[in-house]
Amino acid sequence: MSEVSLSSSIRTSLLSLNSTSSLLQQTTERLSTGKKVASAVDNPTNYFAAQNYNESADALNSRLDGMSEATEMINAADNGITNIKSYLSQMKGVVNDALSNSDSDQRRELGKQFNELIVQVRDMAKDSDYGGINLISGNASTTVEFGEGIGDSTLTLQGFNISANTSAVATANGEVAGAAGYIGSDGSYSTGTTADSTGYALTIDIDNKSAVGIKSYGTDSTGATDYEIDWGATNYQTTLEGLVSDIEGLENTLKTQSSKLANNLAVITQRQDFTEEKINILEEGADNLTLADLNEEGANLLSLQTSQSLGVKSLTLASQQTSSVLSLLS
Repeated sequence: MSEVSLSSSIRTSLLSLNSTSSLLQQTTERLSTGKKVASAVDNPTNYFAAQNYNESADALNSRLDGMSEATEMINAADNGITNIKSYLSQMKGVVNDALSNSDSDQRRELGKQFNELIVQVRDMAKDSDYGGINLISGNASTTVEFGEGIGDSTLTLQGFNISANTSAVATANGEVAGAAGYIGSDGSYSTGTTADSTGYALTIDIDNKSAVGIKSYGTDSTGATDYEIDWGATNYQTTLEGLVSDIEGLENTLKTQSSKLANNLAVITQRQDFTEEKINILEEGADNLTLADLNEEGANLLSLQTSQSLGVKSLTLASQQTSSVLSLLS
């Protein structure tokens, strides 16, 4: 079959209509999806750049969850520290009551109260975990990731250890007995008891390298029980005054560690704000490369619809010209 010959005016009108129809379809699609670059076909450079921005934003978004978890770990530890400080304050009150009491039996009863508070401090520390991480018991540590890739930007939360063995308190007679740990000749902290070392019934140790706490025996001892704190002893004043000093040392150590946790919390909070803002910047950058201007596309739609109507009219007029030639031949 031979091709149908079209006049130049009809062919021009058809080409114009086809072009207008294609642009109309493109504009309609942009209005429905809201994007001017929906695939690599539309604009490879913008499409892949936007994809990279969105992937970076997604990676940082996942880091925000880790930062939130770390914040709650610190809050749990801080909650434990706050309550332990209250216990230490109670312990000082018990010791001060004993210092002003000349009755040895009553002092021993106060010693039992003191020992129970040691147990409560230990248990409070053990219960101050969050998500399986305890920053005030066991010298636990965890790493908070800030960057897109593992290890790109991190913060290590290093905890400490508040401990007391059950055997460290002799509630029967009010003594503070065997120690939970001691400082060796090399200055390192170890658990258990030993002679010729300063032992502790209640300890705060930092990464197993130092300790401070309630002493249960001294450096001149030849056995772990030689320097038990006996609340009913005749030299109770010197001994109990030493207890007050020990408690104040615990309080100062807790204050230092609490300050470190607070600084870490401030860093994490700052990084959360920074990360949220960066995610917003990345997403805006991706949108700028791919999103359509709906006002502009709406105006394009109206213009194209008008052009399409004019094209149909033009095609009709061109067809009428051909019909007029046919009438003359007839």
